[in-house]
Amino acid sequence: MAELLVEVGVEELPSSFVASGRESLEAAARAMLAAQRLSHDGLEVLGTPRRLALRVRGLPSAQADRRETVTGPPWTAAFRDGEPTKAAVGFARKNGVPVTDLAKVETDKGPYVAAEVHEVGRPTAEVLAAELPAALGRIAFRKAMRWGEGEHAFGRPVQWLVVLLDEEVVPVSFAGLDAGRLTRGHRFLAPSTFVLASAAEYEDRLRDARVVADVAARTALMNERLGVAASALGGTLVDDAHLEAECASMVEEPFVVPGTFDEAFLALPDALVISVMRDHQFYFALRDGEGRLMNRYLNVVNTAEAPALIAKGNDRVLRARLADAQFFVTEDQKQPLEARLPKLDTVTFHSKLGSVGQKVGRVARIAERLAADVGVDADLAGRAARLAKADLETLIVFEFPDLQGLMGRHYALREGLPEELADAIRDHYRPAGGEDDPPDAPLAAVVGLAARADTLVGCFGVGLEPKGSNDPFALRRAALGIVRTLLEGPVDVGLTRLVDLAAAELTDAGHFDDAALEGQRRVLEFVRARLRALFREAHRGDLVDAALAAWWEEGSGDLDGGLSPRDLRARLVALEAFRERPEFDDLATAFKRAFNIAKDAARGAVDPHLLEAGAEADLAEAFTAAGPIIREALDARDYTVAFETVATGLKAPIDRFFDEVFVMVDDPRLRTNRLRLLAAIADTVNAAAHLHLLAPA
Repeated sequence: MAELLVEVGVEELPSSFVASGRESLEAAARAMLAAQRLSHDGLEVLGTPRRLALRVRGLPSAQADRRETVTGPPWTAAFRDGEPTKAAVGFARKNGVPVTDLAKVETDKGPYVAAEVHEVGRPTAEVLAAELPAALGRIAFRKAMRWGEGEHAFGRPVQWLVVLLDEEVVPVSFAGLDAGRLTRGHRFLAPSTFVLASAAEYEDRLRDARVVADVAARTALMNERLGVAASALGGTLVDDAHLEAECASMVEEPFVVPGTFDEAFLALPDALVISVMRDHQFYFALRDGEGRLMNRYLNVVNTAEAPALIAKGNDRVLRARLADAQFFVTEDQKQPLEARLPKLDTVTFHSKLGSVGQKVGRVARIAERLAADVGVDADLAGRAARLAKADLETLIVFEFPDLQGLMGRHYALREGLPEELADAIRDHYRPAGGEDDPPDAPLAAVVGLAARADTLVGCFGVGLEPKGSNDPFALRRAALGIVRTLLEGPVDVGLTRLVDLAAAELTDAGHFDDAALEGQRRVLEFVRARLRALFREAHRGDLVDAALAAWWEEGSGDLDGGLSPRDLRARLVALEAFRERPEFDDLATAFKRAFNIAKDAARGAVDPHLLEAGAEADLAEAFTAAGPIIREALDARDYTVAFETVATGLKAPIDRFFDEVFVMVDDPRLRTNRLRLLAAIADTVNAAAHLHLLAPA
């Protein structure tokens, strides 16, 4: 078995290009190997700013032989009057077989031409020489650079190319270069070129030349050195996964240089100081043992030479950046948040939905009404909603957009506004992503729900719903934010109530007309899809669908508060526990039968005088006793009691009913009465969960 090494040496790639280059190289390599029938024992892609490398272990000496039956054009198109047409000749030539060897095969679409193809596998080196250039050409970057005569394009100009299959050079040409065995070490610490004798020695030889090509190994070494440096300064690193990934892809061997800045800058908000260091300079922030931000930082660099000189330059640049931030904050604080609101009227949210200022007004009114529903101070909710976007008009947020909300809170506290209101300005953006938690405080939750509901309903109402991957207003994220806030946050609100409030405000503002009701329905269906996907990550799909169907049927028409996500979760949890009962499968089968028989039957009152004594009358009596208990439990969202009552009160009588009673009798009065009884039972059970949607265990 052989080992393949491919190394594309380049001028320094940006860190994001290293990540995208590795990803696309891996995809292209896997596709090539699969298409060429080359099995392997493992594939890995390495990368630094100066190189992208592919290593494949356990390659065979040749492709696997190919034996398969290939179907071609219809027989009537391939042969006419027994003579082959151009279609037959072309198909035979394409597959390397004589026309006389073509056969007729019967398919669902009729007779087709087929060929038995037998292809002997080519040597692996021959295949790689032919296929690698195209695979390397599929390495993708956000932007490509051209050089020389402009005939080649890559993330950065390609400087050297290595392709080895064990000890042998594979004759590959790419980007105007012929492959060889000559590679290069670290640009500053080991700049000389050197020869690779075999693919197997690649990483060891690079380490000797001060290059750690494996991203995971380089990241681990970087974190180790960062930890040592932080401890030496008496601090701990501020966790930042994004910065860690960026820095690991900016160096070939990581070295750490500590730096310092004036303590006076610590008077700025921590988030601002950290953002200046991270976003502008790629520096790691430190906290002391008490959790306070330190006036020290760590910089990951690509060389161990002249650390004092590097630190001096870093300090000077950071000092200027922090001074700019301090100036912005000082200027911002000359004007209160309230005074910035008129500027929002000059910023367009969307041409059909008005300005940001108009949106803020709508959100404030939604928040006031929503707050009254959940016991939050409505006046405070309206004020928090009006001020929540005011910091968008500050100098500091213009410079650091990621600090929206954080700086609004800082300015609100400096103005002496209530802490609860200031926290709502910051936290109404939560959850900002999958790793972020929803707000803890009801006020912040109300403002966040109102803002997202206005965006969702407004965008759907004017035809801006997402299509495919196109989602410029981040409506999927807004829907998921609503779902997670209602499931995990401090308030319980029905989706229909939330959507109705938003639609009413948009209608009153003249953006909608009565046709907006259809838009409301689409918003609810859109959020329902997010809920379904979220719950399917942790629960069986059929359980989710059974609970979801009942929840949707019971609540989607109730614009006064139906469709509480917590109600759906309660149904699902109870159904999941109910699913574990030993009699569950028999019970589900019985109710599935009841549903199927009665689903198209007309509903109506059951005539007790038409019930036959025995199994039919006993089932009606059992349902008369159990039905009110089930419905009362449903009203209280106690689905455990509802399912328990179904099991204990209805299983035995409905089993006996189906054993002893024929439903579809000739007498229309008896048949209708029995269908009405089954329909009433099925409808009552379906109000908890649609058991007929459950798959067998």
